[in-house]
Amino acid sequence: MTGELIIGGQRYHLVPATEPALASDPRPTAVPASAVQLLTARELQVVSCISEGQGNKQIAAKLGISTWTVAAHLRRIFAKLGVDTRAAVVSRCFGAPSVPPLP
Repeated sequence: MTGELIIGGQRYHLVPATEPALASDPRPTAVPASAVQLLTARELQVVSCISEGQGNKQIAAKLGISTWTVAAHLRRIFAKLGVDTRAAVVSRCFGAPSVPPLP
């Protein structure tokens, strides 16, 4: 599947998965142990919502918290995982292969 995905105003280019496990079911099924050890239960819930493409308002409504609290969770998640985008959070948590930066 190729195309574009827009999350939080950011445009992401989708490319086909090359690993057989990813190709058969592109949806994330479980967070690896390393992320589980770094993140709290609530932060893992936020990561799950991010992986579904939900924005801060949708996450807040689903979890029964304020958008400010969602933003605070995201800041902590970004810091713990050493990333700065939602796509990078999903990649880090669900083991998507990293792509080298463009020259």
